[in-house]
Amino acid sequence: MLIDYKTLSDEALKGVCEQYVVTHLSETEQDPKYSGWVDSVIEKVKSGELIIEFSEVDESVTLKSRDEVFVDGKDG
Repeated sequence: MLIDYKTLSDEALKGVCEQYVVTHLSETEQDPKYSGWVDSVIEKVKSGELIIEFSEVDESVTLKSRDEVFVDGKDG
């Protein structure tokens, strides 16, 4: 299920984005500024580049790119 970021408090949105950054830190060789990277992820969510998805199966929230969520124009 997709979640509109506008329905989340600022604190909840930041928490989701922080979780995303932490899980992706090991995937980069760069040493990014943590707070700057979190701010960048928040902007990507607000622009629609990243989408918040709630998994009802394991009751988790993840960020995914539009390409990961929408396959052939359908909600995946």
